Amino acid sequence: MKFLKQPITLLGVALVPILLSVAPAMSQETLKPLSPRFTPDPQVYSGKAGGDVPLQAIATSKANGSCQGLADQSPNHTLTILKNFGFLSLSVSGDRNLSLLVKGPDGIYCRSGKSPELSGAWVSGQYEIWVGTTNGDRANYQLSVSETSP
Repeated sequence: MKFLKQPITLLGVALVPILLSVAPAMSQETLKPLSPRFTPDPQVYSGKAGGDVPLQAIATSKANGSCQGLADQSPNHTLTILKNFGFLSLSVSGDRNLSLLVKGPDGIYCRSGKSPELSGAWVSGQYEIWVGTTNGDRANYQLSVSETSP
């Protein structure tokens, strides 16, 4: 038994760099799956914007809106919409201009500014959400999901 401890320890040490290299590829947070009349409204999450990949490269040429800024290759969040919404708003805010990129079953959408927002009818399905900054520098942000129109 004493001889087994060393190979197991070496295996654990060898796996650490591999696991650390995979971590950045995962999204920051999976959001709570939503159906109409969810509570509390709004759902609020936080994260770190920025990265080194142009949002235009993630969005491709099929995006609705202008994709400006830089973000991580993997999405900051994923959101599952369980039933269609007649109205849903997704917005980000922080202490600088941000960019919001959302890829979903009905298209790819981009918005930029002090508090970029995407709102309207949302169909059920899986959505990937990126939050970027103009120069790629990291910045804290708040993501708000609401079905109350302003």
